[in-house]
Amino acid sequence: MAAGLAAVALPAAASANVQVGSSGWSWGNPLPQGNTLRAMAFSGATGYAVGDFGTLLETTDAGATWTGLPAGTFSNLTELQVLDASTLFAGGGCVARRSIDGGRTFSRIAFTNVESACPQDSTLAALAFLDQNFGYVFESGGQVFQTPDGGTRFAAKIAVPGTRAAGGGAVPTDAAFTSTTTGFVATDDGKMYETTDGANSWKPVSETGRAVRGIAFVSAQVGYAVGDQSLFMKTADGGATWTPQGVGGPAPQDLTGIHCATEDACVMTTRAGTQIIVTTDGGKTFTFPAPSTDPLFAAAFASATRLVAAGRQGSTTASDDAGANFTPIGGRLIGRFSRVRAGRVAGTAFAPGPDGVLGRTVDGGQTWTRGNVATSQDVLDVSFPTADDGYALDVAGGVFTTDDGGQSWKTLDTGSTARPNAVYAPSKSVVLVIGPTGVRRSVDGGGSFDAVRGDAVARTPLSDVDRAGDAIVAWGPQDVILSSDGGKTWRTVLKPGRYKTVTVKGKRRKVNRIGVRKVDFVNARTGFLLDGSGRVWRTTDGGRAWTERPGVGTDGARGMSFSNARDGYLVISRFGDVTTPTGFLLRTDDGGATWHPQFVESEVIPDGGVAAGAGTDYLLGGQQALLASTTGGDAGPASELTIRAARTKLPKPAHIVVTGKLAPASGNERVTVGYRRPGATRWSSQTVTVSANGSFTSSWNVVRGANQFVAQWQGNFRSRGDGSAVLTVTVGKGKRK
Repeated sequence: MAAGLAAVALPAAASANVQVGSSGWSWGNPLPQGNTLRAMAFSGATGYAVGDFGTLLETTDAGATWTGLPAGTFSNLTELQVLDASTLFAGGGCVARRSIDGGRTFSRIAFTNVESACPQDSTLAALAFLDQNFGYVFESGGQVFQTPDGGTRFAAKIAVPGTRAAGGGAVPTDAAFTSTTTGFVATDDGKMYETTDGANSWKPVSETGRAVRGIAFVSAQVGYAVGDQSLFMKTADGGATWTPQGVGGPAPQDLTGIHCATEDACVMTTRAGTQIIVTTDGGKTFTFPAPSTDPLFAAAFASATRLVAAGRQGSTTASDDAGANFTPIGGRLIGRFSRVRAGRVAGTAFAPGPDGVLGRTVDGGQTWTRGNVATSQDVLDVSFPTADDGYALDVAGGVFTTDDGGQSWKTLDTGSTARPNAVYAPSKSVVLVIGPTGVRRSVDGGGSFDAVRGDAVARTPLSDVDRAGDAIVAWGPQDVILSSDGGKTWRTVLKPGRYKTVTVKGKRRKVNRIGVRKVDFVNARTGFLLDGSGRVWRTTDGGRAWTERPGVGTDGARGMSFSNARDGYLVISRFGDVTTPTGFLLRTDDGGATWHPQFVESEVIPDGGVAAGAGTDYLLGGQQALLASTTGGDAGPASELTIRAARTKLPKPAHIVVTGKLAPASGNERVTVGYRRPGATRWSSQTVTVSANGSFTSSWNVVRGANQFVAQWQGNFRSRGDGSAVLTVTVGKGKRK
């Protein structure tokens, strides 16, 4: 059966691909990027947008293209103020940033002592700056601070009336100043207050009983305020009086923000994000465009007619006629994905998913297109020996082939009713289906399949397969096998650990009970094995001998991929202070001796979500985010992390101190020190704070045997992360491993 299915193309990249946070990974899907955007503002054609995961974007062409900026944080950013094309202020939670050079560099607005955590009442509620240096910071508890130097020094002012700092329970929602002394603040209990003496006193100017969420002044006299239940207010006398009205529409909406291009042209966002609200006559009439299937939480005018809106997963759209018509910027492939596989041809990669979905890139992950395998089942695995010739396997055991890059597919008959677990094609004519027991092989492009014979393969339970240079490696829960002749013959690869001779059904055989999670050989001799306890092992002689790589510092690795004998990744879900499942990787560039974390994505990376390719590595975050890197996922200059103990040999169990040094360091960096007891497979850890001189300290109780320690840090926006060499403290005589 052949099925012709039109590929769905992602719109052309909206700029050079946006880099993720402090890592060297860049977005390929969605475009321009995939983090939800919460606020947007323009100064002419130059604009900025902020959102989740520390996202901060810049455009210089009124939103047609976007580039990422190094905000220096992974905190969600919700507040944004743009004074001119070069000056912006952004923040959220315990974090605030200032740039006076168009986002090339950022300085910290230090309204909290520590950015990693602060009391709820100290989180950022609003920013209101009058120039590059002078401004006000409002905290959620109602505290007000004035800064004369861009956020280094602060003077406490009178708290907002009715807030917790003033003995009430209200929370500030937004603020705007028209001069250094005159400004307004709104609270979630429906009140607005004015100051005319630089926040030394406040007086009420409006009370509607509906929370005011956004304030914007177009001039010293004309301003707007919006809030819950479609609240819309306008002042024409500098805020002395406010006239409340509704915006109409099909149903009441909670309005969250307002941005204006002129005294008449304004756009409002809503809590639900299902539509934006536009007025071009100063609030006399309103329109309610819904230009995206994704919720839109940020919108602003770049001119009287150019309107840009963005929201969930970075969805972005623009209008050149003040909201009458919209055009999407970038886009997102429809569908979900379960893993990513690098193709044999440089620059190609493939992402299978449910309901026949298949994502494909041929430009190193800069853009992706979607096709569909000719099945309604979930696609389990794919293998493409060329950019166009490939094979796909679905969960029902169906095997399919394409010779046009996935635009059309032909169903193959494997000659078995068993449902394979993986597929691999070393060439366009040779294809292997792997498992559930043994291997079936075709040498005529899938025209016919035969079971591969041999003691190493015939009855071996197998779950996955991977390329090993010119060889092939396959594995199951207890077995690893390798072929050096395209899958025609196979040999058993011995696992790490000791083998015991046992009698099974009257036959003596050697057994090793170490479980296998993942195997990756880069050639027939050099390979890595992630065992069932989370340990990583390395062999350079085809499995005759294995060496553990304890520098991983964790037993939580779920996936693994190497591009060569030195460079590889592990997939983990937690690191350091982050206790909720998140998209982390561990990266090595020295063959697994040391590993450093990369905080890549807010969504968990699947077990098969990283694929190290030829010059380009690929990553799947969650079920939709597709990213790529040509730098091994690293960005920024190198850092160095070392640890030591006063004594590495002790006669008996004791309490010891493990100290370390991070260089370069500015203070307050967080380093995680891992510890593994002798004979154990599990790691425990402490996350400690680095001092200004780069030093840090942790303390431990060591027991008899070889106690192992590793220090790691994920890097920041100034330096990439690093992992220390393993420190071993031996107590007593110690047992040999």
